[in-house]
Amino acid sequence: MPAGRPLRHKPAMRVAPLRLAAWCGPSLPVAALGLPLVVHLPPHYAGTLGLPLGVVGLLFALVRVIDIPLDPLLGSLMDGTKGRLGQFRPWLATGAAVLMAGVFLTFMERPGVSATEALLNLLVLFLGYSMVFLAQTSWGARLSPDYAERARIFGWWTAANVSGTILVLTMPPLTAALGVGDSGVRAMGWFIIALLPVTALAAVALVPEGRAAAEPLGRSWRAARALFQDRRMIELLLLDLMLAAVPAVAGALFLFMFTQVKGFTPQQTSVLLLCYFTAGLLAAPLWIRLAARIGKHRAVALASVGIGLAQAGILVVPRGHVELAALGMVVAGLPFAAPGFLLRSMLADLNDARILDARRAGHEARDTTGLSFAILTATSKLGYAAPVGLLYPLLGLFGFDPAPGATNDATALLGLVLVFTVPPLVFGAVAAWLAWRWPIDAAAHARIRAELDAASTEGS
Repeated sequence: MPAGRPLRHKPAMRVAPLRLAAWCGPSLPVAALGLPLVVHLPPHYAGTLGLPLGVVGLLFALVRVIDIPLDPLLGSLMDGTKGRLGQFRPWLATGAAVLMAGVFLTFMERPGVSATEALLNLLVLFLGYSMVFLAQTSWGARLSPDYAERARIFGWWTAANVSGTILVLTMPPLTAALGVGDSGVRAMGWFIIALLPVTALAAVALVPEGRAAAEPLGRSWRAARALFQDRRMIELLLLDLMLAAVPAVAGALFLFMFTQVKGFTPQQTSVLLLCYFTAGLLAAPLWIRLAARIGKHRAVALASVGIGLAQAGILVVPRGHVELAALGMVVAGLPFAAPGFLLRSMLADLNDARILDARRAGHEARDTTGLSFAILTATSKLGYAAPVGLLYPLLGLFGFDPAPGATNDATALLGLVLVFTVPPLVFGAVAAWLAWRWPIDAAAHARIRAELDAASTEGS
């Protein structure tokens, strides 16, 4: 078979739907948290709770910057964890409890909160978020060693993430219909708190962890340093950084863009977001099939181009025309889910390749699943931090007023349009170029797994 052409074969280890659903369960509350963190909480703290716009941008950027070094530390600790519950399940269960506390502190704040209180609340929230997210995604890499099956596993994970996002999107219109204030922020918080213990318990009780291809990393700093000396890892991290920044720009500015420039109400923007995420959910199986046909990296490249163009295309939506805006959001939502699950599946393939490289070189092979997923998570957080930390102060320089019902002049609105559209086009183009160059396709991974499996059989 020619190099670069995907192999067509039945997955070696197909995960049962019940187990896959239980493993995906914690994604519902975690994803339900992700949207408010980017879209609702910054405007809520700047408008309803009364903190200055620049302070809010600084706080949300600062907590992510503080949180970023925490991820590799957590990943290393997970790689060295051994116990009756396994390697990742204890971290998921503990993280769920911490996250519940952080959500309560952050979402239930009242006007008059100080910047220091807001920062401390966010730090607790991000600690729990990191523990749950990292434990779950690292665990997912262990569920199957198969190239195509990994795309299916993380495709289900993305579908659960999108479902959680859609569910939490129902909170603002529901609370508005019931006459509850705060744009539904408090209702979102209670929704997340209710889901966390149920889904975490189901995952821990019902899903085995799978087997690593090598001994855990433990305290092997040489293996940890080798991650950053691997060009493939650096390119994957840059790719993830670019693709995290695109939706972060959209999320940070979405409410401002659609209320101030396009003339929609906050309730209508929630409906438009629902269209966007529903389209992403329905398109996920198509991206799984496309990745199996043309390779994960090429599917990511196509999605990267689509994401950048879709955000710029929002400009052509007529002001106040809900039906056309909804159609535009459906088109824009089709590619958004693909990079998240395909990049994590590609990272699982890279981990196999790195273990094989170490064995071929005569070095001690160490499994770095937790650390590598932690580093990928850190780059995603950096990509999400930049838009709020950089673009909110930039909007302030244009004279943009974020207060609900505020009137902004033409200069402020032009600044909003520029920062909403130009960066995603650039990020999407760079991401597409990086993805197209990725060296591990289905054929290459099949050869990697065959050699790893042969070595495992000889050693047993």
